Amino acid sequence: MLTKRRGYHLKSNRLKQSIKAALGWDGSASLFDLDMMAFLLDQDDVLSSYEHVVFYNQLTAFDGALLLSNDNQTGAGIGDNEELFIQLAMLPADVDKIVIAIALHQSGSRTFRDVNEAFVRMINDETKEEIVRYELGEDFSEAAGAVIGDVRRAEGGWRIVLTGSGAIGDFEAICRQYGLTQFPEGFFDKKKSMNKLSPVHMDKLH
Repeated sequence: MLTKRRGYHLKSNRLKQSIKAALGWDGSASLFDLDMMAFLLDQDDVLSSYEHVVFYNQLTAFDGALLLSNDNQTGAGIGDNEELFIQLAMLPADVDKIVIAIALHQSGSRTFRDVNEAFVRMINDETKEEIVRYELGEDFSEAAGAVIGDVRRAEGGWRIVLTGSGAIGDFEAICRQYGLTQFPEGFFDKKKSMNKLSPVHMDKLH
């Protein structure tokens, strides 16, 4: 597993097929709702449409090339509470980078420091190797959102760049940072907890 370094480019472990990001936290002591989001950017680091966003209200993109397993709103369960599966070979050519972010829903004055045992990790889904793991309460103790890093195209496949930076604002604010300013009405309004399965990912969820 990599030592966390901001701006680190993972060169020794190029990816060709798939990668997984996983988010988990302990909701037994108090109720917190953490969310994971993926932004599919073009070569200019721009979100071309809201269909290029995967999050709690839009669990898939590009026929399952990206799939968010569920929206866990309480932290109930052991281990990974939400999983994001990325099938790199299925992505269209105009997707150059997938940025992964985490946020504390309706955080108010709370930060990741207030959430028990919150973590996010990235796994090479081909080798099952855990590439990096962030302990959110330690690495982003003063933040309520974080851009973990991105998976970007590289010669011979894809590589991971670890950003590891605290984010200011909610998911909508992060979208706007990447040039997306128009959204359907209620796009970010939380709905009841959702789950999504597809034949591509069924085996990975067991």
